[in-house]
Amino acid sequence: MFEYKHGYLIIEIIVFYSLLTTMLFIFSEFHSTKAFSYNESNSSIVKNDHWISQRDDLNITIKLVPNVPVIDENTKILFEVIHLNNSRPYEDLNTRVTITDHDGRLFKFENKLMPITNGQFSINYIFPDDGEHRIILQLYKNTTPFTVSSFDLLIPHPAFQSQTDKILKPFFDFFNSIV
Repeated sequence: MFEYKHGYLIIEIIVFYSLLTTMLFIFSEFHSTKAFSYNESNSSIVKNDHWISQRDDLNITIKLVPNVPVIDENTKILFEVIHLNNSRPYEDLNTRVTITDHDGRLFKFENKLMPITNGQFSINYIFPDDGEHRIILQLYKNTTPFTVSSFDLLIPHPAFQSQTDKILKPFFDFFNSIV
């Protein structure tokens, strides 16, 4: 039927794969594959990333790693506790941490006092669902109650992947790994 010379067939295959690769690259540049439909800046997740008490000369900041928590995956929550006026870390403080969600569920971290060392401490938490959550810190000087602070978070709802995203994800991962 069709007779191709060996050299023309190889050239056509090379041109076809070059065009396919170029099209996938262009498509990946214009098509977003974010797992969440939320802005990834920490300020959009944590409604109040600083808690300040003039009375207690206290400034507590919070940071999430990753900035946008993924439901059912580990999130490291870091806290820094410093004096308000001179930014020195507070000494001899302990804390109890409680996390609540929009359904009223509570999670207490072994309900024991955790030491704050050099003004810092962290916890690991797996957010079980999206929506509003509150982190409540009960601070103690040694074992005497000192103050209570809270941080409000809005964990984003994961965006569902379309069938096209599921099919093309290996290509995007491959091209992102070589760039």
